[in-house]
Amino acid sequence: MEKVLEIQKKAFLKEGPPSLEVRKDLLKRCVALIETHEEKIIKALNHDFQNRSKEEIKISEIDQTIRNILFTIRKLNKWIQPQRRLSSLGTDILGAKSFLKPTPLGTVGVISPWNFPVGLVFYPLTSIFAAGNRAMVKPSEITSATSSVIKEGVEKYFDVSELAVITGGPSVGEKFSSLKLDHLLFIGSNNVAKKVAYQTAKNLVPTTLELGGKSPTIIGLNANMKIAAERILFSKTLNAGQICLSPDYIFVRKDDKEKFIAKLQDTYYKFFPIPNSADQTSMVNKHHLKRMKMYILDATKKGANVKSLGRNDDHNKNMFSTKLVTNVNDNMEVMKNEIFGPILPIMFYENISEAVDYINKRDNPLGLYYFGNNKSEQNFVINNTRSGGVTINDTMFHILQSRLPFGGVGQSGHGCFHGYEGFLNFSHLKSIYYQTRIDFILSIIRPPRGKAFSILSKMMKKLG
Repeated sequence: MEKVLEIQKKAFLKEGPPSLEVRKDLLKRCVALIETHEEKIIKALNHDFQNRSKEEIKISEIDQTIRNILFTIRKLNKWIQPQRRLSSLGTDILGAKSFLKPTPLGTVGVISPWNFPVGLVFYPLTSIFAAGNRAMVKPSEITSATSSVIKEGVEKYFDVSELAVITGGPSVGEKFSSLKLDHLLFIGSNNVAKKVAYQTAKNLVPTTLELGGKSPTIIGLNANMKIAAERILFSKTLNAGQICLSPDYIFVRKDDKEKFIAKLQDTYYKFFPIPNSADQTSMVNKHHLKRMKMYILDATKKGANVKSLGRNDDHNKNMFSTKLVTNVNDNMEVMKNEIFGPILPIMFYENISEAVDYINKRDNPLGLYYFGNNKSEQNFVINNTRSGGVTINDTMFHILQSRLPFGGVGQSGHGCFHGYEGFLNFSHLKSIYYQTRIDFILSIIRPPRGKAFSILSKMMKKLG
C-alpha cells in the first residue's frame, strides 16, 4: 500500500489539480461501476449477510448512492469556482482583490464499514473526487465478498493512480491508518476510531471521523402515533437496525405508551406478515447475533421487560426480529452501548425536559429525532440538545438531503462528507490576495514613518 500511495502522490504532483471535466469523468465512472456490478453486488451482499432484501439493497446501497453522485456532478461547476472576498484596509477600491480557492489535498484514504459496504465507499468518494483528490479505500473484511466485488470494479474502471482498494483485516487497517496520507476518513465505531486517531496523529494526518452513538427519538406533543411507529420501524428494521443513524432508544409520554407500543406491533405485522421473509435482513454474522442475544439476556436479568414484535427467529440464518425493551436502566448493556441491531428500548417521561436532560448527560449522538407538531417543543429539543443532525417527524432522513452535510459532533465524530460542505471538507481553501498597484497607502507603513503613519494607525483599527 505504500507503493500505491507513492504512485498517487507522484501522479498528483505531475498532473496537478484535475479539471472539471476530469472530476466529472471520475464521478461518472463511479456510477458506471455501480450500475454494471449491480447484480454482483446484490449476490455478494446476500452472501455476506446470508439474507438481505434485494429491494432494500437497491434503495439504500445503489439508487441513493447514484442519486448523490449525479447531484454532485450537476453542482460541481459552481462548487469549484473561487469565492471573491472583500479585502481589508479598503484596498478593494484601489484595485486589490481577495479570493478563496478550493484546491485538492492530494490522496485521501477511506476506511469504510461493513453495514453499507457499497454506499459508504462511494458516498465519501463522491466528495473526495469532486474536490479533485485521488483515493485509497480500505473496505471492511467482515463483508469480504462485497469488498471483492468493489475491488474488481475499481480495477476495471480506474487506474491505480486514481483509486485503489486495499483489502485485509485489522492489521491491514492499522497499517493503512499509519500511512502519510493527505487526509483520512474513518467510518466506524468509537473504540476503533481512537486507535485510528492515534495512528494518524503520528503523521499529523487530518482526520474526519464519522462514528455513531445512541441516537435518541422523542415522541412529543400531538405526534401522529401511526406515522411515528411506521417511520421509526422502517429505520429500525432497515438493514436489521445495523445503521449508525438507526433510532437507538425512544422516549414516549407516559400517557401514550400503551397506544404507541400497540402501533409498533401493528406496524411490524404490516411490514412482515410472513416470519423471516426475504424482506428482512439478517445480522451480519454469528458474533453480532450473539451480541443481540447477550443484550436481551442481560436486560432481562436486570429487570427489563422484553416483547418480540416478530415470530420464529431463524438463528441459523442470523435472523433476529425486532425486540421492544421496557423498564430499562443505565446498568443494562443495551443502554450502555450503541445497539447496532433490531433492539428498541422504550423509556417514558412526563415533561419534555426529562428527555432532553437524559440525552444531554450522555455522549453526543450522530442523529436525534423528534415526532410532534408543537413548534415550541420542536424548537426546545433542537435548541437544547447537541447532535450531528436532526430529523423532525421522521428518522435518518437528514442524510438523504443532498444539500445538507453529514457528520457528527463530539463523541459521534467530526468533519463531514456529502454535499457542498463535504466537497469543502476534502479541499484546501487556499487564500489568494492580489495587491493593489497603487503604493501610496502602503508607503505610509514603511519607514521612515511620520505623522501620516500615526493617522493611518488609528484608522486601521476601524477598517475591516
